[in-house]
Order: sequence, then structure tokens, then C-alpha cells
Amino acid sequence: MKDGGLWQMRNEGIKKNQSLRKALLILEEMTKIESPFRLQDLSVRLSMSPSTVSRFLNTFIDFGYIRKEPSTASYYLTLKLAGLGAHTRANFPFQQILTKYIREISKHFNETASLCVENDMQMVYIATEESQRHILKNLKRIGHVAPIHATGVGKCHLLNYSEAKLYELVEKKGLPRLTDHTIVSIEDLRKEIENVKQQGYALDNEECELGVRCVAVPIRDYTGTVVAAVSVSASVIDLDKKRTDEIIQYMLDIKKRASSEMGWE
Repeated sequence: MKDGGLWQMRNEGIKKNQSLRKALLILEEMTKIESPFRLQDLSVRLSMSPSTVSRFLNTFIDFGYIRKEPSTASYYLTLKLAGLGAHTRANFPFQQILTKYIREISKHFNETASLCVENDMQMVYIATEESQRHILKNLKRIGHVAPIHATGVGKCHLLNYSEAKLYELVEKKGLPRLTDHTIVSIEDLRKEIENVKQQGYALDNEECELGVRCVAVPIRDYTGTVVAAVSVSASVIDLDKKRTDEIIQYMLDIKKRASSEMGWE
């Protein structure tokens, strides 16, 4: 192929990419507008010419993503995007995506790392990467169920709870004392949840098992809901203050990266 032909192909590729970029910017901006909008308003918001925006809007109309109200010349999104989102969520490799992070954590610190989700107001361990140095007794096994109030991963999921849901937890499950360090009052648990919210991570200081300390972070999806939590667990001897602080900083980065993959901005 002649040099001129290569240049033309590359130039066309750049143009296509720019067009796709503009289309996505327009679509994303429209999802932020709560009511039907006029062409000129969208053009101003995007700093694009009305003719350019109009061209893309007409294409979106052809594909059923947008409709135009004839009487007001206003545009609005259809629910086709919601349908795509539902299919995407149903087919999303949730566990596979997040499991790689616990492998990374375990390898980096040579400690046990776990991935947990909530089920029936309890925590279920769905993936665990064991430390090569030593294996904790029996707590972090796939399928193991742990109380939500006494674990770092559980405290992360309590961020989803309303005041009414918190009282429902106490009524249905109680706050059983597992060790001398377990939180057993709703007032103290409420304060702990607020701490987790402010600092972005949760700790389990021998609250579920004596001699074991845990650092956990919440993973949020595109709605902001905590859908999972990842944790590092080790003996209190191994997780002294200096090492715990190091793990916390690393885990906060994990939280950011993993939540981003789940669609949270």
C-alpha cells in the first residue's frame, strides 16, 4: 500500500475515534439532565456546535436511545440504556473481577486475603487467598458465614444500612459477644459505622476471633452501594500498628481501583 493510503487510513481512524468520543460525551451528559432538554442547552453544556450535537442526537434517535418531543422540540432518553445496563449487570463477572484483587493483596503482604458479600444479614466468604507463611485457624474458608457486626467486612456492608435496617439487624440476629472486644450495643455499633464511613476502611481488632486482626475496605458498584468487601487478616503480632497502617494505605488504593471497575466514580 502506498504511503498516501496508509496516511488516509490512519487519519480516518483518528476521525472515527473522535466521533466515538463525542458520541459518548453527549450520551453521558444526557444521563445527568433530569428533565427533557433542548438542543441549544445541551450544546452549551458540552461546548459543541448545535449542528454537531444535532447530528449525533439524530443517530441516537435512529437507534432508539433518544426521543424528540415534537411540540417542544425537546429531547429525552428512553429506557433502552437501562435495558443494556440490566443485561450488563446480569452478565458481569463479579467474583472473577474482584478475586484478582485478593490475590494481589495476599501476594503483596504474604497474608490471608478474602472477598466477602452479605447474605441474610451475615457475611459469606466467597473467595480466599491463603497466606503462604501461615494459615489462620478456620475463619477464612470459602462458604464460611460470619456475623456482620463483629467483622471488618461486615462493618463495610453496614454502610448500606439505614437506621431502621440497623434495628432490624439487632432484632433478628442480635449482637452476640464473640470475644471481650466484640461490639454488643447498637450505640457503639452506630459510632463504629460512622468511623468506617469517615475513614474509608474498617478494622476488626480481635472482635470475631481472639488473636486475629483484620483490615477491610468496601467495594461499591455504579450506584454507590457496597456490594462486596475485601480484607486482610493476620495475627495481632504480625499486624502491629506500623504494618496495619501500611496495609490500610494499600487497601484504600485497592478500594478505589476495584470500585472503579464496578462502575463507581
